[in-house]
Amino acid sequence: MKSMDPEEKKTVLVIDDDEGECCLVEDILGENSIRVVKAVGGETGIRMLSETEYPIVITDLRMPDIDGMAIIDFIRKRHLRSLIVVITGYASIDSVIDALRAGAYDYIIKPFSTDLLKFTIQRAFDYITIRDEQDRLKSFELITQLASTTAHEVFQPLTVLMGEANAISRSTRDEETREMAGQILEEARKIRDVIRKLDNLSDYAVKSFPGGHTILDIEKGSTHDE
Repeated sequence: MKSMDPEEKKTVLVIDDDEGECCLVEDILGENSIRVVKAVGGETGIRMLSETEYPIVITDLRMPDIDGMAIIDFIRKRHLRSLIVVITGYASIDSVIDALRAGAYDYIIKPFSTDLLKFTIQRAFDYITIRDEQDRLKSFELITQLASTTAHEVFQPLTVLMGEANAISRSTRDEETREMAGQILEEARKIRDVIRKLDNLSDYAVKSFPGGHTILDIEKGSTHDE
């Protein structure tokens, strides 16, 4: 399964057995520059969710093939992070409560107004922004804890290694040995600098390489002064 591309973050999958309803949602949300992907029928919706994870899924509760409750169940069992907004033409509070208990984020009763749909979906995107930022902060907290632990564990044996290299360099007259000790000391200093930067991480900064490989940028993320 693939996630949405960064430029497609404001994308909604709408699942309804009525193609006209799908088009209506597309027209309304399109006014707010939201990309709408249409799935006519629950079966089509399940197939599309199997291939791509969407930020928001709007689904009708009542559909003849696979209903909205099954859509919610599929999303939750697959541990997808999609927010689910259910739409129903049946003003049955029981079905709405069941959907919310099953994991739906919000609901809209048909017939709905243009403003209500826009407001509900914008609120869902705002929630996603807050959720993602909280996740980022939690991840960075774990990273800093790991970095600090690593720095602590490595610093002591590295200090011993640097002391031994210094001692060898001072005690020998053999140029080859002194040169080797000097090289060890130089590389050890580089490792020490990396450790200090790890121990002083204050910002979550990353750098990317061709092929989509991303690593933590400790140079930008550290407050360590050279």
